[in-house]
Amino acid sequence: MKTFFSALVIVLSFLSARQLNLFEDYRYRVEYSFPDARMALSPVNPYLNASSVIVGETASGKIIISKNENETRSIASVTKLVTALTVLNGGQDLDEELEITEADWDTIKGSSSHIPHGAVFTRGELLNLALMSSENRAALCLARNYKGGTHIFVRDMNRLCRAIGADNSYFVDPAGLSPVNVSTASDLFRIVRAAYCKELIRDFSTRDDLLFASRSGKFRRYFGNTNDIVVNDKWLVKMSKTGYILEAGRCLALVFEVKGRDYAMILLGEPSVYQRDNDAETIRKWIEEVIK
Repeated sequence: MKTFFSALVIVLSFLSARQLNLFEDYRYRVEYSFPDARMALSPVNPYLNASSVIVGETASGKIIISKNENETRSIASVTKLVTALTVLNGGQDLDEELEITEADWDTIKGSSSHIPHGAVFTRGELLNLALMSSENRAALCLARNYKGGTHIFVRDMNRLCRAIGADNSYFVDPAGLSPVNVSTASDLFRIVRAAYCKELIRDFSTRDDLLFASRSGKFRRYFGNTNDIVVNDKWLVKMSKTGYILEAGRCLALVFEVKGRDYAMILLGEPSVYQRDNDAETIRKWIEEVIK
């Protein structure tokens, strides 16, 4: 009997791992390692405008800068990183054609979109538009066409976060329009590291100025990236996602390379785009000057 129960536990453990789609692999150990400043006048943490900040190495999980990293905040369209992970983890056909309908309009904030009613794109193209240009209709259409619909999609977004240890994150919509979509900088560090493992997310989020044509033949338009840092020659950006609603302020999730190392940066609650980008630049220069 004892042998039977032991075997049963092993089987259930295997099934649980399968249900989580092996996202346990992303339960990275987070180690705080604040380096000593090289100059007496250099602070360990540079002055930053953001309400919450975390910066760390993507490979080791070492945190080198933090500020209110466990404070729960609205994260706006940074949500779309979780949306992308949920789409890819769902194993749906990226070549399937999906139509934008009135069901994909923003009923929370009433925001506009460059994608018109009736436009037809592949699931992969919509994922690209959601990550690169933060198109809300693209994200809403992806969720609506998920197995089980939007409700099940959002449920799986939250399950995914539990699986990777982002326990203080909660979502009610796939686009980041609701201020109830919340996380912490610390949780987003885990989410960003999980997203960084997906080549498509890295690729789509760092593209710029691409022509998209509806399969219905009624729409053609160039779309750009919402993050100007992506095309800045001073940066080597590996992954990017911006976000903004009034309740969240300006937000940024960024993976970039300095001195051969990849770093993940989370900035939440920035007062403006200028201050957000200035904080990012301050952090990049600080890493170049201080990190050995």
